[in-house]
Amino acid sequence: MDLRRLNVVLMVLGLALGATVAFLVQSEESTATEAEQHGQRSLDVTRAATAQVQAFLGIDHGNVDAQAQVVLDGATGEFKQQYAEELDSLRRSARAQQSTAEATVLEVGISDIDATTASVFVAADTVVTSNATDGTSRTVPWRIQLDMVKEGDRWLTAGLQFVG
Repeated sequence: MDLRRLNVVLMVLGLALGATVAFLVQSEESTATEAEQHGQRSLDVTRAATAQVQAFLGIDHGNVDAQAQVVLDGATGEFKQQYAEELDSLRRSARAQQSTAEATVLEVGISDIDATTASVFVAADTVVTSNATDGTSRTVPWRIQLDMVKEGDRWLTAGLQFVG
């Protein structure tokens, strides 16, 4: 009789140990998946922020409309509306000054991110030439904060501000 009880106790302990191991393995797999999802989300946000800052800062007086469309395609909400409202002024200024600016993103830092929103800081330089620079190139540093939102499978810019 004691041997039978011992076997029952061992069997119960074995089942409990098996359930615990299965839970830990499943939990570890879920954590890896969550980490992978976070890593992919961060990569997607970084790519979208880089593309948006390059489009926003880049200027070619002969190609303003196409460049502006890239910004609009990567924008949403109030930021998209404000940018669209300023296009005529941007177009006139770029053409009058014969402005060109090539943007280079130096660093991207994500300060906050979840499944649908991100706050991103971008350091970039532009090499600018225009009538105002007498045709010589001048490097201008920029520090920009982007508020990004996920719409469908794309990260779009919902807000953009220059920071010191």
